[in-house]
Amino acid sequence: MSGHYFFFGILMIFLISMPIFLIWDWNKNRQASLKELFKNYWKKNRVYVGVFLGVLISDFFIPLNTNHGFDFNTEREKLGIPKLKTDWEKDETQSKKYTTYWWKPEPRNGHFKKVIEYGVLDVKTETDYYQNENQKGIFAWSKFDFEKGTFEYFVEIPNDKNTTFTKSGKLKIEKPTMIKKVDKTEFEKYITE
Repeated sequence: MSGHYFFFGILMIFLISMPIFLIWDWNKNRQASLKELFKNYWKKNRVYVGVFLGVLISDFFIPLNTNHGFDFNTEREKLGIPKLKTDWEKDETQSKKYTTYWWKPEPRNGHFKKVIEYGVLDVKTETDYYQNENQKGIFAWSKFDFEKGTFEYFVEIPNDKNTTFTKSGKLKIEKPTMIKKVDKTEFEKYITE
């Protein structure tokens, strides 16, 4: 959303400054035609106009390819990535310019969330989140990297040992969960149990 405010600010500066520059040039040379005034304005401000047009293009056209919704499911199937189900919904409030969130409707057991991250030209990663009602407090996710064509698997488990001691003997409170990178078999074991 902040990108839109930036774009709006540049647009306002451009729209306010253009007539001021034209009137200022006209005051210096009252015999100049409107065509000459615009030509002179272009010579003096082409860098600013270029920046304005660059921001305009980047705000509306970058990333170039964000078409990884339901119609991308056939490609997901070929790559081994979990598909989007027809009842899933895109979360417009969480989704941003370079990230799209898809959620399964309630109850959210099993595969319940998909996060797609985009680069400037195309998709970068797709992460699928799982939760198992039989194993409360544990989450798992798989992350597919489109550049490398590889999966990574993770499990977030409760940290039973919330407090430990440092080398100097001070009490150290740990995070309530631990994230552990696992292999595919351990990941599949979690999501199927």
